[in-house]
Amino acid sequence: MTSAGSDQGFPFIRYEAGQQPRDWGHAHGAAHAEGIQELAAIRRDLMQNANPSLVGDTVTGLAKRQWEITRSWSPRLAEEIEGISEGANVPIEDLVILNNYTDFRDINPSEHPGPAEEKGCSTLFLDNGKQSLAGQTWDMHGTAKKYVCVIEVPAGDEGAPLLLFSLVGCVGLMGFNGEGRMVGVNNLNTVKARPGVLWPVLVRETLLRHDRDAMEHLLREAPVTSGHNYLVADAKGATHWEISPTVRAAAGSAGGKPGFAFHTNHCLTPPGKEAEMPASLNSTTHVRYGLLEKKLRADLDYEGVYRLLTDHEGYPKSICSHFQSAAKDPSYTCGGALAEMRSGQIRMWRGCPALDENYVEREYTLKNGGFTVGPVKTGIRPDRAGEVTRG
Repeated sequence: MTSAGSDQGFPFIRYEAGQQPRDWGHAHGAAHAEGIQELAAIRRDLMQNANPSLVGDTVTGLAKRQWEITRSWSPRLAEEIEGISEGANVPIEDLVILNNYTDFRDINPSEHPGPAEEKGCSTLFLDNGKQSLAGQTWDMHGTAKKYVCVIEVPAGDEGAPLLLFSLVGCVGLMGFNGEGRMVGVNNLNTVKARPGVLWPVLVRETLLRHDRDAMEHLLREAPVTSGHNYLVADAKGATHWEISPTVRAAAGSAGGKPGFAFHTNHCLTPPGKEAEMPASLNSTTHVRYGLLEKKLRADLDYEGVYRLLTDHEGYPKSICSHFQSAAKDPSYTCGGALAEMRSGQIRMWRGCPALDENYVEREYTLKNGGFTVGPVKTGIRPDRAGEVTRG
């Protein structure tokens, strides 16, 4: 399911070295103004459908508070968002919703949270003894697929270059840095949501840290709005962290020997389970978790893990998910990313290689502290055609 809006074509947005964050944002916003305007409107509507209390002055006040916290916590990324706002002619309030949508919609001013719209994603790390593989699907409302993009941020005073899987108008959903580390994300619906830093800003800031310990420390200390599981990985290993306003808990690690760790959209730790909203559990999370538990093996290689992340067993409630029965029940895989953390081979894709005529797949390589762009594939992959039987 996709929107009738403009297909952005899975653009590769490359920020120019030597420019300021506001310049980066302005160029990003101006180049994709139509798409950003459309996506901002879509996400406002979805948020208000999921949480009808978020209207009018309530939205404005909560967006303003989230923006104030974010601007104080990360001034440079706030400048980038201001540049996007200016370039796309979209108010900051709407960009707060676009970037922090899944967290924002969890906030309930009456402090009696009701069911929230779902969002999926499956994250994993696998050490097969020769390769360290980290990746995820990106599952959300299907209207988002046309707005998926990749952003490259050059190295600067604050850190290494970044390669980000994102949406136009958003500063980053997950990604990799030029020093060989990765942050992946799964949504969690948790209680006690509150105004806090925009979570894509947290992803970006985490990727600027120079080792896994510093990355994990930042995640544990950040003033978050609502719940996510964060996968923090490098060539040596990875840890999943369940992070919410009330929880900071490690939810599984792997690395150093053959093995793996994975996560979907339900909490695995005791503190996380206590903070979860049962009424809002993603309807496919246990199905996808069971499929990963069944199919993930310590001897899978890069292509094997890619095929797993795009697997259709159990369709439509598959790891590459196509389940979207209603606006409040989406788990639609809009794309994904995978890296071999030792060699620096990275693949990002938009859509489904077995079902989407507009599927796009790009290869990147991390080498000498920078990213090079490799082959691009489009359309249904010939080796995947016909693998899904739709009833």
